[in-house]
Amino acid sequence: MRTRCFLPLSLLLGLSLALTVSPPAAAQTLTVQNGGTVEVSNGGTWDLHGATANLGGTGNTASIRETDGARFAGGTLTAIRTLNAPTSADPAGLGIAITASANLGDVTVTRGHTIQTAPNGNESIERYYDVNPSQNNSGLSAELTFTYNDAELNGRTESDLEFFKSTDGGASWSEEGFDSRDATANTVTLDGIASLSRWTLGGASSPLPVEMASFEGAVTDQGVRLTWRTAVETNNAGFEVERTTPNTHTWTQVGFVEGHGTTQSTTRYSFTDDQIPYQADSLSYRLKQIDLNRTQTESFEPLDIALSRPTQVALRDNAPNPFAHHTTVRYELPEDGRVRLALHDLLGRQVKTLVEEQQSAGRHQVRLYARNLASGAYFVRLSTRERTETMRITVSR
Repeated sequence: MRTRCFLPLSLLLGLSLALTVSPPAAAQTLTVQNGGTVEVSNGGTWDLHGATANLGGTGNTASIRETDGARFAGGTLTAIRTLNAPTSADPAGLGIAITASANLGDVTVTRGHTIQTAPNGNESIERYYDVNPSQNNSGLSAELTFTYNDAELNGRTESDLEFFKSTDGGASWSEEGFDSRDATANTVTLDGIASLSRWTLGGASSPLPVEMASFEGAVTDQGVRLTWRTAVETNNAGFEVERTTPNTHTWTQVGFVEGHGTTQSTTRYSFTDDQIPYQADSLSYRLKQIDLNRTQTESFEPLDIALSRPTQVALRDNAPNPFAHHTTVRYELPEDGRVRLALHDLLGRQVKTLVEEQQSAGRHQVRLYARNLASGAYFVRLSTRERTETMRITVSR
């Protein structure tokens, strides 16, 4: 049997009053009369016990009001309001402010109070909104401000909250980010939204779309080979591979690997970085997962890779060779020591001194310019206390 309760124009609920709906909650609909306001105040909680509080259709001005930390919980709150080019419109006081330059028509807004769970097990706060316009629901560049109660955080940190979007009723989620957070007002705002559907807030450090199972790397003859596995993916366009060195501390993208969209199967990926910075003793890599809307979503924990250290004094092939303007001379030192690097002509006469100083063990490089050098062959000579290495180079004008 369906029971309908008509509430008076204004019903104030405080700590001293609790309302329980019976018989069984699943059969209940609470209908608020036109113009009525249902208020929960003074820290109180009105548990709907699975019922739906219907705040009316178009033309209805019924609303809810939650003050002094009070809240509705359990069940759902729903309303239909006409929103034409709305500016911070909060239909029926449900707590989601909508701004859009387009006419959205009759918009059905439903607020639920259940935790949304992604396929990888990550969880949202204990609130979500379904926002469904009857017209113009694409290319909107809309703005949403999502209001929440501290009691709904579900262990999420307010400074970590951001928007997540589902277009299939909560089965899968894409990470949308945020533009601003206000922990005092308990709001998170996001602009530039193309379309409206289901929205919730989750943690940036425990996002909904991708669960990483492993991330590993190894040095090979071709460079550094990275491998990783995902346990679950949701709307995953792929991964940007980024690299940094201890000296630069700046992340640089070195590749992109396409993802598998949405899947609950284990997926394996690999990428080989074959452009290793010559002088680096170690490298760090990280993955940035990008969703299908090309919104940056997640940076995973960096992976540190130690490169092998030189075992003997060595001159490496310079590049380019032959050269017309300049070339790079590379060499390796197994230990600290005095180094002399010089350019000689074919008769053995020294033409230029490139390096003469104490240097640390590792890989080194120096630029050699061809100005004031005649075309022809020369020798680069590397001298240390242990040994001397010589390499032929050619200047070609």
